[in-house]
Amino acid sequence: MVLDGFESIRTQCSSAALRTPSLRGGKGLSLLAALAVALSACAQPAEPPSPHLKELSQLPGWEEDASFQAYPALLASCGVIATLSSDKALGIGGSPVEWREPCAALNELKAAFVADTDAALRRTLETHFVAIDPGTGTSALVTGYYEPELKGSRVRDAAHPYPLYRLPPDPTRFDRAAIDGGALAGRGLELLWVDDKVEAFFLHVQGSGRVRLADGQVVRVGFAGSNEREYVSIGRALVDAGIMTKEEASLQSIRAYLNAHPEQIDSWLHRNPRYVFFREAAASENEGPRGALNVPLTAGRSIAVDPAFVALGLPVWLRTTVPVTNAPLRRLVVAQDKGGAIKGPGRIDLFWGAGEEAEAMAGPMRQQGTYWVIVPRSAAARWLAQQAGS
Repeated sequence: MVLDGFESIRTQCSSAALRTPSLRGGKGLSLLAALAVALSACAQPAEPPSPHLKELSQLPGWEEDASFQAYPALLASCGVIATLSSDKALGIGGSPVEWREPCAALNELKAAFVADTDAALRRTLETHFVAIDPGTGTSALVTGYYEPELKGSRVRDAAHPYPLYRLPPDPTRFDRAAIDGGALAGRGLELLWVDDKVEAFFLHVQGSGRVRLADGQVVRVGFAGSNEREYVSIGRALVDAGIMTKEEASLQSIRAYLNAHPEQIDSWLHRNPRYVFFREAAASENEGPRGALNVPLTAGRSIAVDPAFVALGLPVWLRTTVPVTNAPLRRLVVAQDKGGAIKGPGRIDLFWGAGEEAEAMAGPMRQQGTYWVIVPRSAAARWLAQQAGS
């Protein structure tokens, strides 16, 4: 049920609670405490006055989601939040202190034996959390990313002439064109060598991936830093040039065009001056690529956001469509990564995992969607009070 402001908490509430002076701006209890008093007098919140706060059970598609698939991501976020200082702000998500009880309840599910883990997780979340539309309209362009796999070598040879570089001591000095032209050559910064310049470029866009060596060994590489240049979409540039339409632009179509016009590859790739540097992932990171929250990403359940608008670690209810088929896609996801192209409140990037199937989903994904940020009840109450006072 959608929660409203203080004036609409009335169904099954005592009249005494509604008449408390603090609800009218008088002396006595704080506004937040007054809200807690009023809510404690209600069997259920009243009909919703404000569209900005919702019970999780009222989110579209909430009961149909295989929610437990997001459980590893939720626990990973709880683990990070537990290490933060109590004064660390999580935006509309409140403070780390407000996550202790909800995260403890989520951890208890590990030892619970229940027939329906999806339902059990949903009930736990419904008890401790509500959903907030922070007032941006929650509309978003939803794209996808994945963990690519390239063929490579630890030494340069004729089959593997393109380097993946470690982070240099002066990473902001050169742009992509200069680095591709040899600005970092001979400095001992080559981490690995790969066989395809276009695939290396897509690895830069994704930020992490895997390199399969000739002996079958797979080396996972992670984001180590960038030259901090602004990201420029070559897909958009190809659209602006009239080479493909906006609807046609995808990882697959861009790859096909570049491979069909090898003489143009450098000129198109160099339109994006941003360059990414890599590190070899530790053995402990083999469970999956790590995002900006420094936890393994969960396929289909981790998203990249702009942390200036959605704090890393927060759960999100995402409502969009599946690429190509446009079937409804409504699911619980967790903000655990960020990206150079993910800027503003209206951008979300969904991590699909690794392999060809993940690439097939991530490549063409450019869907319109909406989202709600899921936060502890106490954090939502404070946010609502701030909205009422502003």
